[in-house]
Amino acid sequence: MKRGLCVLLLLMVVLLPGVGLTEDEDTMMLAKTLYTLAGDQDYQTKLMVGSVIMNRVDSVWFPDDLEKVLNQPHQFARGNRYDEESLSAARALMMGERSLPEDVLYLRVDQGEDEWEGRPLYKRAGGYAFYREIRTTAADET
Repeated sequence: MKRGLCVLLLLMVVLLPGVGLTEDEDTMMLAKTLYTLAGDQDYQTKLMVGSVIMNRVDSVWFPDDLEKVLNQPHQFARGNRYDEESLSAARALMMGERSLPEDVLYLRVDQGEDEWEGRPLYKRAGGYAFYREIRTTAADET
């Protein structure tokens, strides 16, 4: 009986990896980053922090690889820990959920400024300020 139960459990682990027993490397890196930056914040703030990160991945102005975006110098701190809420937010972000417009590419601890290095403030939340990127192209200048 015990042997049959063990075999059944082993088959479930092998056949149903999506039940949370394994996570891909990018999701784990993102969860650890969200926990490090916003571990004491609510779920929506974690989504906003993650949206900035994923907006950068999707932007032509930054690398198109999550690991490269996360590892850019002086950008996003990442520790070794995460919690269930950070992991849940990371999963949602990896599935395409965004809570900020695609031009919101910057965040920093809120210092009460409505503009930061020429970037207009989009929103304040959870002790962070989120800023838009305003870039002009050659077509815009003609």
